[in-house]
Amino acid sequence: MKFLIIIVIVLVIITAAQLMKVYEHSSRLRNKDEADVTEGETKFNAGMLLVFYLALMISSTYLFIVYGARPGLGPSASEHGVEIDYLYDVNWIILIIVYYLTQTLLFVFAIKYHQKKGRKAVFFSHSTKLELLWTVIPAVTLAGIIIAGLMVWNKITAMPENAQVIEIYAKQFDWTVRYSGEDNTLGNSNFKVIETNNPLGVVTSDLIDAKELAWKADIAKLEKTISEEGDLIPDAKLSEMKFKLERLNRQLIRLTPLRKVQTPQTDSAANDDVIVKELYLVKGEVYEFKFRSRDVIHSALFPHFRAQMNCVPGMTTRLSFKPTISTAEMRENPEVIAQYKKTNEKRAAEGREEVDFNYLLLCNKICGASHYNMQMNIVVVDTQAEFDIWYAKQKESKTFAQLAGLLEPEEITDSTIKEVIVIQEVAAD
Repeated sequence: MKFLIIIVIVLVIITAAQLMKVYEHSSRLRNKDEADVTEGETKFNAGMLLVFYLALMISSTYLFIVYGARPGLGPSASEHGVEIDYLYDVNWIILIIVYYLTQTLLFVFAIKYHQKKGRKAVFFSHSTKLELLWTVIPAVTLAGIIIAGLMVWNKITAMPENAQVIEIYAKQFDWTVRYSGEDNTLGNSNFKVIETNNPLGVVTSDLIDAKELAWKADIAKLEKTISEEGDLIPDAKLSEMKFKLERLNRQLIRLTPLRKVQTPQTDSAANDDVIVKELYLVKGEVYEFKFRSRDVIHSALFPHFRAQMNCVPGMTTRLSFKPTISTAEMRENPEVIAQYKKTNEKRAAEGREEVDFNYLLLCNKICGASHYNMQMNIVVVDTQAEFDIWYAKQKESKTFAQLAGLLEPEEITDSTIKEVIVIQEVAAD
């Protein structure tokens, strides 16, 4: 079928080319220059330009009205997002005014001044006033937009006092969240100790000691095997073992600089970090997010919070924001209700389950084949007590020390969760 479509397209192109040749030959037979245009032809072209102008204005106006500037996003759910939306609206107003003005002038001039017998175009070489007009006005307008944008950007990237610190770690093709624990301080991390049970490469003195013991044991075992059975091992296998031995020795050497920067404080900061696969936030709380990437450049996009930051391998990037609308409140928003009603009607027609609104963290860089799957749910709760109940459950088995096998999982019982609620209620009173 595709091959047939390609053949049809090629034949259409060939036919059009042959028709053009026929037209050229017929013009020569009628002693008509190809550059000569009759008054009827120019009037026809002017009429078609008018039709095209009207079609363009009507269709573009329809799209602006139906889809708007921010289709599907709903209201901003962060404090700075209101300013982002305002700037976005201002930009759209400027663009729409310029669009309608320039397109109207373009078509009016093309229609009004179509070729007529005896009319000659005026040669107009230069006008200082016009040059200043269309240079100064755009420059001042753009300067205002840029300055206003930078002021908002500085707010987003500024590190506010008393903000809760959270790390968001990107890799193909998922996100991992690290909460900074009771001390609100993230522990050190380094790619040299990344493993299955330590995907973020968090570093503590205990981890370094454990790695050193394990790697020394592996080295001793390999050296003994090579020494005692080297002559019996196939060359390919022996080469592989020697390569592994060299790699383990390099890894041991790399532990030394990591050990030098560790202190009891950095160890404590790391051990209580909680590592999870979902992001829980509290409405009205200020958060400072730190971003890292393991492999390629990702871009952490919080569409409903109007925030985005690139995650760059080898460096830490930052932004901050304050959620202002909880997940439950956003689900009651009329715009969101209408949007999800349409979505769920389509899903029901396809035999799929209905879905409800959730905030999302997306990757806004095309980072690989499964880029489209790189998303994570964000839950914004109304109260600190709700967050503390969730957080207490995560501490059962998801602190760094537990995940890395350095501590046994804590037992979080219902009574512990009730204690958290009581503490919160007392604090609130």
